[in-house]
Amino acid sequence: MTAYVVILVGFVSLLGAMVAVEMAGRAGREPFRPVSCVVEAALASRLGRWLVWAGWLWVGFHFLAR
Repeated sequence: MTAYVVILVGFVSLLGAMVAVEMAGRAGREPFRPVSCVVEAALASRLGRWLVWAGWLWVGFHFLAR
């Protein structure tokens, strides 16, 4: 197995886990919350707004800028 295949399988597994947790949150399972609720709670405080902004900035520079 090449490194490319291992990395690809890892990212697909991570994406699948993220979708599964989001679906569990939307289904109302107790320990999980949808991403929209998490972001809404983060935006309620000043530190949370800075962290969301910094996270979006990091994603933008690493994945969206070209």
